[in-house]
Amino acid sequence: MNKLFLFCFLSFSVFNVNSHLGDKKSEANNNFKETESTVVNKRLFVIERNMNKNTVCYDAIIKNGIINLDNPIDAYWMDYATDGKRSELNYFQRRMAFGYSIEKANAGNIYVTLKAFDKRKLFVSVDNKGIPHALIKINGIDANLSKIYVTAKPKMYTSVQFIELYGNDVKTAKPVYEKILN
Repeated sequence: MNKLFLFCFLSFSVFNVNSHLGDKKSEANNNFKETESTVVNKRLFVIERNMNKNTVCYDAIIKNGIINLDNPIDAYWMDYATDGKRSELNYFQRRMAFGYSIEKANAGNIYVTLKAFDKRKLFVSVDNKGIPHALIKINGIDANLSKIYVTAKPKMYTSVQFIELYGNDVKTAKPVYEKILN
């Protein structure tokens, strides 16, 4: 949980440096028709915090129907607390709080380890409909991760009380949830 402490500290202390960089890219256009040579971003999951409404989004970059192994994930802020625009993660956020490492798995799939929550790897794949999934164990159940919610102690945003994992059971599609105390 020391990494979760660092995660909240960095996200609180350095967010403002990055919050007004402008709208470099917009969110993926879900109405765009994908072709064989098309590269599109599709949402994997988000990280939300009790500090403000700003959200870190993690999108899979899909090329030719599979994960782009050269550049598989696009992680960025959606600044909902200010102007609702996208802004890039800064260096410290990418390297520590909201960063990740990638391991190639098989047939265009990858394993992702989040810097702030390295206890469980995510298995990222694209299904036959072109939809990416971040698979993880949530409360002992294989699930598609949709959200991680971080709760910091009141007035001490550098100290994490707990995190919550939200997703859907891969077999039944029913919601699954797990709360992990610090």
